[in-house]
Amino acid sequence: MDILKKCKKAEIYTLADEAICEAEVFRDMADELWLSIPGDVVLETADFYTIVFFDSVSGLLRCHCSVGEAQPISDERNSVPCRIMEVKETRQRRQDLKIYFETSLDMFCTYVPSIAVGIPERFKAVTRDISAGGIYFICEHRLPEGTVVQFQLHGASKPLLLAARVLRFESVDERDGKPQFGHGCQFIEMRPQTEAVLRNYIFRQERQSRR
Repeated sequence: MDILKKCKKAEIYTLADEAICEAEVFRDMADELWLSIPGDVVLETADFYTIVFFDSVSGLLRCHCSVGEAQPISDERNSVPCRIMEVKETRQRRQDLKIYFETSLDMFCTYVPSIAVGIPERFKAVTRDISAGGIYFICEHRLPEGTVVQFQLHGASKPLLLAARVLRFESVDERDGKPQFGHGCQFIEMRPQTEAVLRNYIFRQERQSRR
């Protein structure tokens, strides 16, 4: 049974975990696996590569692969047949990879429960961790459960506009003499393309932290 169910994106690395390029994944008429890569990238048919596939059904798969001869598909891109020799690691979608992630975000409240008083429409927050399923951030406002915030995340292959619903809050250490509150949130209304880019970004950050 084919391990890839619905995969359109991948990243190619050397066996020493050095990044080579990103690739688009597609099937030919015979249902064989192919990769579309930049035209200036040369993959040797005698070598093996680590390829990370981002599958919206199966999750994230890190595989040991070989490739065939490149064939031009445009002036800027080539396609290469790909054979998965061994699956080295899998992460199911339900097993979201969580990474420590500290950055400042500009938050915008799109929904606040009627019981809340004094919550500004816009405020600053600092993140603590993030996964493809949600985010934990700290700010000086206590946001009740059900509050929905929106923010833009930079650093991925493209800026991501994300929305999250507060599931819980807690008091944390003060900052500059002001009370602070931590909020555990779940991402909502996320398109599959956005989720794929976010998972890609998180996986990259996690791999870099190992080095």
